[in-house]
Amino acid sequence: MDDLRFAGDMVGGWLQLPSAATAEVIGSVGFDFVVVDTQHGLIGDDALLPLLQALSATGTHALVRVPEHGEGPISRALDRGAAGVIVPLVDTAEQTRAAVAACRYPPSGVRSYGPTRLGWQGRDTDAPGLCVVMVETRAAVAALPEIVAVDGLDAVFVGPSDLALAHGVPLAAQHGGDPDYDALLSRITATCADAGLPTGIWCAGPENLRRYRSLGFSFFGLAAEHALLRAAATTALEQSREP
Repeated sequence: MDDLRFAGDMVGGWLQLPSAATAEVIGSVGFDFVVVDTQHGLIGDDALLPLLQALSATGTHALVRVPEHGEGPISRALDRGAAGVIVPLVDTAEQTRAAVAACRYPPSGVRSYGPTRLGWQGRDTDAPGLCVVMVETRAAVAALPEIVAVDGLDAVFVGPSDLALAHGVPLAAQHGGDPDYDALLSRITATCADAGLPTGIWCAGPENLRRYRSLGFSFFGLAAEHALLRAAATTALEQSREP
C-alpha cells in the first residue's frame, strides 16, 4: 500500500463505532481513506488498534482524529499504524507547530521513538505521520495565514458545525442558502490554496460534498457509519411498511 497523499479529489469514510467488523465493511467500499474518530466517536485506545487492523486488511489508509492536540494522543495513534492524524481545535500557529512536531522524530520533532506496529508491518519507521489540523473556531480563522505557513503541515480540515456555531451561524448553513457562510468557507480554501495546502471538510452527505467541492475543497469525510446505517435502515423500514 502506497503512502497516503492528498492528491486530487478524495472521498473518505468515517468511523465512530468501536467495531472492527464495521470498519472492515467500510474499508471494503473503496474510499480513498477512512477517518477513525476518537474525538466525538465511541472509540477509545483499546478499540483503536482492531479498527486500524481491519482497515489495513482492506488496503485502506487510516487517519485518526485524535481527541485533543497534544503529543500523547498523536503518538499513540501513529504507533498503532495510522497514516496520519487530524488534530481538532487548533487555534494558533504555535499549536500547529506542536502538532507537526508530535508527528516527527527528533531532530525535526519531539515524537518518542516506539513504532511498534509499523515495525512488524515492515513500514518505514522513520517516516513522519501526516499532520492535518482542524480550522473550526474564530481564533483559527483569524490565525489561518500563520497556521498554513507552518513548515511540515500537510493539510487543513474544516469542522463545518463548530465553524458555524463559532460564527453565530445556524447549523443548517452547511446545507446551503447562507452566502456569508459560503464566503467564509471560500476564504479558508483560498488561503490554504495560496499556501499550497489541500483543504478538507466533513460532509453530512453527497449533496453537501458537491457544494463544498464548488467552494474549493479537495478532500472530504462523509457521514459516519452509524448515520449511514440508520438512514439505510429507516428507508428500508419505511419502504417495507408501504402497501
